[in-house]
Amino acid sequence: MHTAINAFKIGAANCYSSILAGVKYRKFLWNSPEYHITKGADIVVLKNAFVEGEKRDIYLKGEGEIDCSGLYAYPCFVDTHMHILALGTKLLTHDLEKEDLKELLQKEKELLFARGWTQMPSLELINSVSYPVVLIRHCGHLAVINDAAKEKLGFKDNVIKEEDITKLYTFFDKQFYKRALKVAERELFKLGVTYVHSDDLAGKTYEDLVDILKDAKVRIYEKLAVKSLGEPRPEMFGQLTDRVYIGALKLYLDGSLGARTAYMEKPYLDTGERGELLHTKEELIKYLEFGKKHGVEVCIHVIGDGAFNFLAPILKDYPGNRIIHAQFASEENLKLLKHTSFSVQPHFYYEDQELFKYIQTDAMFYPFKYMHEHGYKVWFSSDAPVSPHDPRYVIESALKMGVTKEEALKLYTVGSKDWCLYEKDDPLENLPVLIAMDGGEVIETANL
Repeated sequence: MHTAINAFKIGAANCYSSILAGVKYRKFLWNSPEYHITKGADIVVLKNAFVEGEKRDIYLKGEGEIDCSGLYAYPCFVDTHMHILALGTKLLTHDLEKEDLKELLQKEKELLFARGWTQMPSLELINSVSYPVVLIRHCGHLAVINDAAKEKLGFKDNVIKEEDITKLYTFFDKQFYKRALKVAERELFKLGVTYVHSDDLAGKTYEDLVDILKDAKVRIYEKLAVKSLGEPRPEMFGQLTDRVYIGALKLYLDGSLGARTAYMEKPYLDTGERGELLHTKEELIKYLEFGKKHGVEVCIHVIGDGAFNFLAPILKDYPGNRIIHAQFASEENLKLLKHTSFSVQPHFYYEDQELFKYIQTDAMFYPFKYMHEHGYKVWFSSDAPVSPHDPRYVIESALKMGVTKEEALKLYTVGSKDWCLYEKDDPLENLPVLIAMDGGEVIETANL
């Protein structure tokens, strides 16, 4: 019975610290002097949970006692790259991977906002209605809108790419996004995800985003996207609530494979173009210097091998920052980034199979197992709502790549402060029945 990953050892004075770049160290303390049980102690005790194959008591901040006899304790999942408000938006609007566009056009009367297409929708079809229609591609880097939406938003074209897509999210107000947060975090809790690293500024002011996030129950490490933020200021970063920390800048260095905007060394075979490089060297250095001066992590979206090769010689001089995606990496330039962390998505390798026929590259393909085995700081993530937000979906792909179950669980729980309690001794085969948040809150997932 192996009920907890090796990173979590229960015993006198043992502790585990988050190693996430840019995040303050947070420690689990097991029976240390701080957490000895004394009368009136500020402690919540999970009694008789199976941990590391033995019945143990788990001590967390909070107050009270919960009998967990017969339940198996695992650290809750940490999704190190997703978009929680965009996930909530998708859940509250329409999913073109599940719904028919023609039926939606007949059903809606004021606005059709949907996401999930992979084949470009017909402009003639969406112009058959007089109300605004916004259809965002599966990847989130390309959209098509009808003439009504184009006129309302002041665009000159019906096809929208990259930074301009943020304007599409202005169709919704702050109250909508507050609902989107609640819907998304409820779905995440059901799956045992209690901590997300998220990028949510699109279509919102900084002030509105802060107001939305301050009520979060899920833990959020927020990354402020420069394309929506403008010039960052030091006072924008720091602890917002006990569960929300604004800790990073987010840069998009290129786009996506599906939109043909990921920046490649060689042209795409169908378009003859290489994609888009969205920042200059000078801009990258400016933001990296800001992060270095003010203790702010810089997280950089990089998909194409051209973008990776452009970034690596710059980023090597700025340790402690992060690359998101890294789907094509040259071995030579990867060696420059031993002090960089990586939020990766193993499932993209399987989702992107149809796109490989358009790509020419000499780089390593989705080298996440290689990176982990060679000592790079690699963490798993979903990139929801691009892909399903279920950790089991991501881990299933990692297992196909040859990552062991134990390592996959470790890479999806790094930095976790909370505990999930399961009826079966395998978090990939059942969902948690209880979640014990560090701080004392206990969530019964059946009541969500």
